[in-house]
Amino acid sequence: MRYDAHGCVRDLADNLREPLGSPTLEELRRGSELTPYATRPARLYSLGSSAALVLNVFAHWRDRDALPLLLALGIPGPGRVELKFEEPLPTGLAGDAPLADVTLDVDGSRYVAIESKYAEWLVRRPRNQRVFKDKYFPQAGASGVWSAAGLPRCQALAEDLQAGRERPKFLHASQLLKHALGLAKSGKRNSELVYLYYEWPVREAATHREELARFGARLAPELKLRVLTYQSLFESLRRAAGVDEQYLAYLAQRYFT
Repeated sequence: MRYDAHGCVRDLADNLREPLGSPTLEELRRGSELTPYATRPARLYSLGSSAALVLNVFAHWRDRDALPLLLALGIPGPGRVELKFEEPLPTGLAGDAPLADVTLDVDGSRYVAIESKYAEWLVRRPRNQRVFKDKYFPQAGASGVWSAAGLPRCQALAEDLQAGRERPKFLHASQLLKHALGLAKSGKRNSELVYLYYEWPVREAATHREELARFGARLAPELKLRVLTYQSLFESLRRAAGVDEQYLAYLAQRYFT
């Protein structure tokens, strides 16, 4: 594998287990993972790319029976699954909709939206800027956008984040709240949000876990939030019957040795 001084591969195929099929390629173009920088390749070319991790774990299941994946995610099966990347979750507000890294449309009746984090959660959240754009907080006296969608606990947390009363150090809480709003607006009942992250053996990990626990406690039972590490997901897939051995061997060698 050849890569440059920035840790970016020269050939994108070297960073992916499977070639990008046409549907996946079109979906990725909705986001910014394939957009090159002025002086370096697009993020997907990086050996530390979160998008590459997502593709290497999930693209395998696009045209296969996804029951082992559902069970590894803690989602009851069986069910017919349509898997997509960079899927918009329209909130009903102006501008671009938030994009979920992966969505699983189970039986056409409920969404499972997955927000994936590799190493980016280790970067501290900025403290001196507004968390949400103004569109998430319309004029005074108007009903809050989360409350109007039946999510009053999300509304309260969003207001605390915007006012600086809540200041998570590592958890991108506003991103999850935007996804929650999009899921509520989807019209599909029993939708779920999965926060899937790679657990690094660093001191920041304890704070990150505490922030996830606090976030979940504040929003339960209003938001169906599952928190899962990539390590535990891989172990569940490894123990499942019938999962492709070459797929597991690639993931083990690349991410879980």
